[in-house]
Amino acid sequence: MLEDGLYGVKYTTVCKDRPDAGNALAVLRDGKILGSDPWGGVFVGSCEFDPDAGLNKVRLQFDVPPDGTLITGYSAGPAGAVVDIVGAMEGASPLAATVVEVEGTPVSVELTYLGPLPN
Repeated sequence: MLEDGLYGVKYTTVCKDRPDAGNALAVLRDGKILGSDPWGGVFVGSCEFDPDAGLNKVRLQFDVPPDGTLITGYSAGPAGAVVDIVGAMEGASPLAATVVEVEGTPVSVELTYLGPLPN
């Protein structure tokens, strides 16, 4: 189970023909996620632990800024875009990982717990 706190997010394309990587920061508090990447992308969503499956189930809505391009090669165009990301990951703090599909391309995602949130 992931605990509330600040997380470093590392993501890498799994495709050999388009290897690329990026990073982001995310905050998890009371099952809600908020984060951003260095290029202006912002994501919001939820994380729920399924004790029967032993998985952290994550649902995100990623707002890609105008003319932004994802590491998958997807281009948001002049209006930007909203990309839904759904996945489940094994593991608990300090490290959890999974592979999700983003716009048809597999992306490896690692969450690293950086520390607790202030009260």
